[in-house]
Amino acid sequence: MPKCLQKLLQSASKHFGSCTHERQHESPSDRRLNQAQIARTPIDSEVRLETTESMRPLPTTTKRKRGFGNRRFMLENGDHCHFLKTPSSKRRFLKKDRNASWISFKKKNKACSQPSADLEWEQWTASQQTGIVAGENMAILAQKYGDICDIVGHGSSGIILLSHKAQEWNPNIHRFYALKVFRRGAELTETAYRRRVESEFDISSSLQHQNIVRTFELLRIGNDSFCECLEYCSGGDLHSLLVTSGQLEEGEADCFFKQLMRGVNYIHEMGIAHRDLKPENLLLSPNGCLKISDFGSAQCFRLGWEPHIHMSRTHGGSRPFVSPEQYFCEEFDPRSVDIWAAAITYVVMRTGRIPWKIATDQDEYFRDYVADRMVEKGYFFIEEICNVASRRVIYSMLDIDYVRRPLSSEILGSRWLQETKTCTTAESRPL
Repeated sequence: MPKCLQKLLQSASKHFGSCTHERQHESPSDRRLNQAQIARTPIDSEVRLETTESMRPLPTTTKRKRGFGNRRFMLENGDHCHFLKTPSSKRRFLKKDRNASWISFKKKNKACSQPSADLEWEQWTASQQTGIVAGENMAILAQKYGDICDIVGHGSSGIILLSHKAQEWNPNIHRFYALKVFRRGAELTETAYRRRVESEFDISSSLQHQNIVRTFELLRIGNDSFCECLEYCSGGDLHSLLVTSGQLEEGEADCFFKQLMRGVNYIHEMGIAHRDLKPENLLLSPNGCLKISDFGSAQCFRLGWEPHIHMSRTHGGSRPFVSPEQYFCEEFDPRSVDIWAAAITYVVMRTGRIPWKIATDQDEYFRDYVADRMVEKGYFFIEEICNVASRRVIYSMLDIDYVRRPLSSEILGSRWLQETKTCTTAESRPL
């Protein structure tokens, strides 16, 4: 184990010395044998962690019961289907005049569910010259991708707009696109802003996979802003689904997780690490096809002709999904960051809550997890939601030592995901 993680383990031992006291009667040779066995145990080994009656009681917040009355996830004859809600077309088809400015439209439509997004959009449009907003650049954007009809999301890197284009056929064909307007922070120079936007576009546009959001084009709009045209996923994001549903059934979560690992395996094969996997960045189609989005924090760790990977020294991501080595190590394998975040995402899908706020000894729940793993005991969060096969995989993905975490290809080759069925629309097929 890297020396940089010893501080975390020592801290856990200090807070939970009673856990290690139970093993003092073992001989040194027995302890070394057990530790070596854990380090070398493959994720599909028949060795199972022991659970004792003294394990802390399960929290009531994770013991929710849900059925299939909402018809969002249907099981039939061993197969399943997803039926995710699509936004109403009546609310989307409000814009008629393509030459009208975005400012006048925003005064009419208040469809956004997040007030801060409306305010941010109004501030952005107010800072632009009206002639440019309704000028040549916007006319080209409207001609290619249709009218702007809603705000569907916003974040630290920009605002996501929804555009609708109707092609005059018999009957008409309605197409939707997601337009990401990149935010330029006050601390960024124009050169740094352009470099950040172009870097994200270069990475995302080079990826072509069933479980990756497609990127079509990068356009300049307004005075000094860029807009990226993306595939629109009308099923929303995984975070919104969890907010409305609480937690997902095992079959539903397993299907999404397998698709997530397919996408992660593809980008890792391409030499890219996402470094910000979380439910907010996982989009869904109405039929349950999961797609990874937002490559603003992505890192290229290996070029095509290079046999070795470049270790990462930069930290990033959302705090509950950040792996512990980013806090304690000067450099680390960026692929292990995605593996850790994917495992946390599965726990969130199955429980409807995050297991800890931050993966350091400052968090009581994370200290509990480290202490349990040090004495080879199962952690209650994972023991409740996982069966024998999935439990081994999740524990291996959440190994404190990032060197011991499995690769994405090994996870996909595990017995758990080999036996997991995905919906028909999520099966791999040429784009």
